[in-house]
This record gives sequence, structure tokens and C-alpha cells, in this order.
Amino acid sequence: MKREKNKKRDKTVMIVTGAGVAIGLAEALLYYNLGKNANSKSFKFGIPKGKELLQTLTVVAVTSVLTALISKGIENAVTSEKRNSQMA
Repeated sequence: MKREKNKKRDKTVMIVTGAGVAIGLAEALLYYNLGKNANSKSFKFGIPKGKELLQTLTVVAVTSVLTALISKGIENAVTSEKRNSQMA
């Protein structure tokens, strides 16, 4: 039973990380394009290339993993606290 809970939590971490990467990348591209088009009369959508794209993806991936791990830690703390209060 404990192994099943760990699998569920690991799956949750993967889901949160994946969603965070997708949303984070969309947000990063939005800000990138807003900055690139700040002094332009017409808006042109673009994707950064090379090193700039790699840096963007790295920041988004790291923050997404950290978000998932923090969420997992909070969930574990709440679950543990709940379990302890039920035993008392």
C-alpha cells in the first residue's frame, strides 16, 4: 500500500512538473515577445534561438521541478500532520 502511495505522489510530481514547464514556457515566450516588440508598431511573434532558448528552457524546467518538490513536501507535511492528529 505504501508503494502505491509513493507511485501516486511520484506521478503527481511529474504532472505538476509537466504542467509547470508548459505554462512556464508559454509565459516566458509571452514576456520574450513583449520585450522584443516593446518599441515596434507591429507585433511579431518569435521564439528565441540557441543559447537564449536553452537558458529560458533551463530556468522554466528548474522552477517547475522546484514547484513540484515543494508541493510534494507540503502534501507530505499535511498528510503526516493529519495522520498524527487522528492517532492522538
